Formats: sequence, C-alpha cells, structure tokens
Amino acid sequence: MQWDKPVNFNAENVTDGGPIDRVVMSILIVLGVYILSRRVELTKRLLNNNKLVLLLFAYMGLSIVWSNFPAISFVRYGRTVGALIMALVVLTELAPLAAIHALLFRIYVLHVTLSFLTIKYFRNIGVFYDWSGQYEDWIGLSTDKNSLGQVMMCSGIFWLWRLFGDWPNRKLRGKLRVVMLDLGLLALTLWMLKGSKTVHSSTSIVGFAVSATILIGLQFLRGRSARAKRIVVVVCTGLMLIGPSVYLVFQTFGTTPVTMVVKATGRDMTFTDRNLIWTDVLNISERDPLFGVGIGALWVGPIGYELYPMPNWSAKTPQWRPEEAHNGYIDTYAQIGLVGLALLFIVIWRALSGALDDLQMNFWLGCLRLPLLIGILINNMAESSFLLGTHDLWFLFLVLGLNFPKGRRVPLPHKLESSAQSTDEIENALAPAITVSNALHTEPSLLREPGALVRYGAAL
Repeated sequence: MQWDKPVNFNAENVTDGGPIDRVVMSILIVLGVYILSRRVELTKRLLNNNKLVLLLFAYMGLSIVWSNFPAISFVRYGRTVGALIMALVVLTELAPLAAIHALLFRIYVLHVTLSFLTIKYFRNIGVFYDWSGQYEDWIGLSTDKNSLGQVMMCSGIFWLWRLFGDWPNRKLRGKLRVVMLDLGLLALTLWMLKGSKTVHSSTSIVGFAVSATILIGLQFLRGRSARAKRIVVVVCTGLMLIGPSVYLVFQTFGTTPVTMVVKATGRDMTFTDRNLIWTDVLNISERDPLFGVGIGALWVGPIGYELYPMPNWSAKTPQWRPEEAHNGYIDTYAQIGLVGLALLFIVIWRALSGALDDLQMNFWLGCLRLPLLIGILINNMAESSFLLGTHDLWFLFLVLGLNFPKGRRVPLPHKLESSAQSTDEIENALAPAITVSNALHTEPSLLREPGALVRYGAAL
C-alpha cells in the first residue's frame, strides 16, 4: 500500500489479505500467546469467569466444518481469535484499568491528531472524492468515512470520560494542562465526527449522542454508586414501559421516533439502500437459519457471487457489491445462524450486566464500559463489526465485554478524596494489602499520577 494512494480492494485482498498483514498478525498472535503463557493463573481466572465467550468462540470454530470456503473461514477465525488473545493480554495486566486507559489514550491521541493533519493539510491521504468531485469524503487514517466515524465515536466518549475525571482536580498544579488536553482532543474528535459538508457517518453520530448522554447521566450517580445498578435498571424499565405510549403519540402526527432520528441525520428510511442488502442477506440465511453459512464464509468476493446471489442489491448497483451486511446482527445470523446469534446476545447481556455491576464496585470503570458498549451495539445496527478479527470495534467489544473475576475487585473504602494535594496523599489512602489493580478501579485520578503508580507497584 502506498501512503499517498487509496487502498485497493480486490478479490485477493478480500479472501487472503496482504502478505505483510499476515506476517504481522501472525507475529502478534504468537507474542500474545507467549505473554499469556507467563500469566497462566490470571488468564485461567479471567476465562473461567467468561465461559460463555469461550463457548461463542468454540462454536465459531466449529462452523468452519460446514463452511463452503473452509480455508477462508479458518483464516478469518484465526484473526478473530487473535483479537481475543490481544484483549486477554490487556486484561491480565496487574492494573487492567490502567492498561485499558493507556491503550485507548495512545490510540486516540495518535489517530485523532494524525487524522486531523491528513484531512486538513495532507488531503491526498485523508480526503477522498467521488468521480464527479462533488462529494468530499473524510477518511483520515481510516479507509472510509464510516471507519473514521467509528473511531471518532469511541474517541469522543473516551475524552469525555477523561474530562469528567480530570475536571474536579483542574485547580491543582499541572491538572489544568491535562484538562485542556482533554478538551482539545475532544474538540478535534467532534469536528471530524461531523464529517465534511457533503458526507458524514450518521450511525457514528447517533451512537456518540446516545453514549454521551448516558455518560453524562451517570455522573449524577457518582455519589450514589452503591445503588447505581438499581437506579439504572429502574430508569430503563420506566422508559420501556412508556415507550409504546410515546410511539403511539408520534404516530398520531404521522411519524415515529426512529423516522425523526433518521431524517435528522440526513438519511431516509432505506438507510442508504441498506434495506436491499439486508433483504438479500436474510434470503441467503434462510438456507440454513439454525447454523448459518460458516464464520467468514459469506463475504468472500467474486468467488461467492454465484453461490450467494444478491438480486435486490445487484439491480440497484450491479457494478459493485459490499463486503458486509451493514448490520452486525444480520451478519452474525447469516454466518453462524440463530445458535450463534443467541450466544452473541447472551455475551452482550453478560457484558452489560458486568458494566452495571462496575458502577457499584468500580464506578469509573463502569462509566467507561457502559457508554462504549452501548455505542458499539448501536453502531452494529447499520454497520458490521461483530466477529471481525481485524475490526477495532470487535477488539474493543472484547476488551470491555469480558468481566473481571470478583477476586480482582476487592473494594476500597467507598470514596477516596479526589482532590488529594500530592501523590503521597493518594498512596497513604491506599491499604498496602490491596493491589494496584483494585486501587485504579476505584480511583481513576491515579491514572494521571505516574509517580504514585510506579512507587506503589514497586512496593508490591
């Protein structure tokens, strides 16, 4: 790939990928397995606490048996297993919340700043035009507007989460610069999230709006963390109960809430012709609705066109076929059937339940997990990231969706002083018998105190 040229998507890319990609990913997977082999006990505890995730991956591997393209399915299954391995590497760190924070911080600092530079100043890299030159598509370091939008959606949630954690300490020495960094990167993220004047990712915008609203609402529970899960469940139940009544009210005015949201984003109810793709993929899925066509065996390029025809989409756009169903749930159903979809829904339920538990036990971890998980789930209503080993949102879903064993959540005294004047005060507030992991789960401001973290870790 040349950095100043668009990415070339051809049949070879779709089925095999590039040789450099294969070598790099293989090396990373081997290194990940080696690291986990040195953390056997932590890995076992984490996997024992997430057996349903293992069951989902085992079933995905089993689906290779009935795939029409077993070689392609095997390669793609290996990639998604690689994403799980990388997630385990992050979560088996001594301080997993610190590891998650460091990972997201570095990724989004680089992606946001470099994407901004390419869009603003190196437009032959960061901007794509259609053949007419009328549509300006911002892609930054990504391959298309939707990929950039997904990164900016998650980046915006992350910087907003950091801002809520840093803001109370803004008057302390050096903290104002941290707050200004959060605000600056949040502003750049939102600027790129809105897209160009002609093209933007509506799904990512809606996902960010909903997730940011949830994150802001959770801040009102900061002093009620012991009852946070109960409060959230009650609010959600109330919304579900009044939902039908609200829907009927909107219908009396000849519209629905979904229609209003879709039109507000500049789209129509065909979801940019996604309904054609969904119809074709659902028709293909009817051949084996229980087990599906096999992991990664549907979107295989021209070699699968005859086996998996898409008449509705081809009638609209005969010269091009997409590489996903633009709906993660439909894609999952098509690949691993109702059995696999049910397993995925159970894993999602467990992840959301774990995030709600974190609101009570590790409030700031729950505040990060819940909005990001909701954003990923919303994004999969019009885009696909589930089961895709090379998709950043699938990796992020695994990082946030795996629940920590309860043994790694020894609670501290309910509330440490977030306005501590020095690292020594923070260290004195932590009992020596409690690990760095538990301390960081409870008090996120330690993430911005590297001196305290290093000295505390050395003491262990």
